[in-house]
Amino acid sequence: MEIIFETEEVLLFRGRRSFADFCGECNATATMLPVDAAAALFGLSERAIFRLIETTAIHFVEAEKVFVCLNSLASISKSSAYTDEL
Repeated sequence: MEIIFETEEVLLFRGRRSFADFCGECNATATMLPVDAAAALFGLSERAIFRLIETTAIHFVEAEKVFVCLNSLASISKSSAYTDEL
């Protein structure tokens, strides 16, 4: 007998969630996400995101709060070496 469960998850974010900005580290226009949205999107804790910022593994800007560069976050998520140790 085989039992299969399917789940669906919907995440709703309120307020200013993302914006396009020039990332000086990438030298390109990038989508900037707030830490909580980036953590939820990539399955990490907010603390893990801040650790990645502190080690300069991902890029960020500070506006009314901290926003992370989606380009840099996506590139390190492909190499699981960083995220595995978090």
